[in-house]
Amino acid sequence: MNLSETKIFLDQTWRLLAQNEEASFESPILKSNDPRNVKTALGNEFPTTNISFENVLKEFELQILPFLNRNTDARFGAYITGSGNRVSALAEFIKAFFNQNGLKWNNSPIASELEQLVIKWIAEFVKLPEFSKGILTSGGSMSNLMGMHFALAKRFPEREMVGFYDQQPFTVYCSNQTHSSVDRAMVFLGLGRNHLRKIDVNDRFEIDVSQLKKSIETDLSNGFKPLMVIGNAGTTNTGSIDDLKALADVAKEFDLWYHVDGAYGLPASRLARLKEKFEGIEQADSVIINPHKWMYVTFEASCVLLKEIPHAINFSPDYLFTEDPGLRWESSEHTIELSKEFRALKIWFTMKYYGAEQLTSFVSQDIDMIDYLARLLADYPKVEIEPEHPLSILCFRWNDPNLTSEENETINIEAVRSIESKGNIFITGTKLRGSTYLRVYYGNPERTRENVEEMVLEIKNVFNELTEAVA
Repeated sequence: MNLSETKIFLDQTWRLLAQNEEASFESPILKSNDPRNVKTALGNEFPTTNISFENVLKEFELQILPFLNRNTDARFGAYITGSGNRVSALAEFIKAFFNQNGLKWNNSPIASELEQLVIKWIAEFVKLPEFSKGILTSGGSMSNLMGMHFALAKRFPEREMVGFYDQQPFTVYCSNQTHSSVDRAMVFLGLGRNHLRKIDVNDRFEIDVSQLKKSIETDLSNGFKPLMVIGNAGTTNTGSIDDLKALADVAKEFDLWYHVDGAYGLPASRLARLKEKFEGIEQADSVIINPHKWMYVTFEASCVLLKEIPHAINFSPDYLFTEDPGLRWESSEHTIELSKEFRALKIWFTMKYYGAEQLTSFVSQDIDMIDYLARLLADYPKVEIEPEHPLSILCFRWNDPNLTSEENETINIEAVRSIESKGNIFITGTKLRGSTYLRVYYGNPERTRENVEEMVLEIKNVFNELTEAVA
């Protein structure tokens, strides 16, 4: 494919994307909740001969485009997935065009150097300039895994050669609201989920520090090896923020590695009204943040931040010989990855184009919008709002005192299903205190008050339909 052909194909692709973008604002944002529909549309014919790009694009338009959810739409309020931005999307094309692989410094010097630069920028963005070292990863799950990996490298360097054989089990501590990626990391690192201590939370869904200390003391008396404590700077369920200063004190008292999961919430530390909530995070050993969430970068872009990176892998094969090891940064000497995509480029584009102040204003606006949503829903009789929503997540549920708890529970479960099946908005459900709640996350700077009002109307209509059926 020569450059002139590439230009023609780009123009054709852009026309299709632009047409779809304009039409999608009036269509559901969830295109199907039936796997059979998607599989039927895709078919399973194996491609053996080449076809023209025009035909490839037509097949994309028929088989794939109709099923792409509108995750960038202001009606999207599910999980914690950032809206991305179009500048970042353009950077993704440039990245793919040049096909850089950061497996070694000399294979793509700019990929290695730009990664270290944007890590410094991210640390400055969240007011933690001393955390100037780190690694870009695919997402918060991998970043949490890496944070725990570095804790082991620092506290038990013998692991590299001897593993965990004949060792007393290490224990890890977090609240019962901590992201499930920590459970998975316990498995992948060979620590075992039985040795993850999930501590109860208070009414604000923050870790109970006194119970945490008791758990550590009990493990010490029983011969376990406490390894690390994990704090939350914005939980997935409610956006709650642990007492990070108190956790820092506990980590220091028991000589534990202190890791903070700020994958979602950490950018809010830039806001004066929330700064106090993040006090103590500067005492952490490792911190994670996902630029693809509240920095609005396109997927995938997460980051582990550290003051110093413990050397965890002390060997390198001959074919990965490094010249000037003191000058050339080799991320492969610290992680499981060798091949490494050029994630730094879209972060660089996003931060250059918007700047820290505008990104901060976007975060503030998301919080304002979730507060507006809470006020609108609170005016609706029999809807119970979870009062703790410090960031941009809101949990609420139908709670009619004239119905049984089982009937209310059924309405909330069915509401989540109905909203997904209609596809006009996208929100999810979760469990708090044993009950089903509907949960909304806002992370899109293009959202307006009108969008919020439309979401509330959709929610009200679903509740009305379900309660009429009960009556």
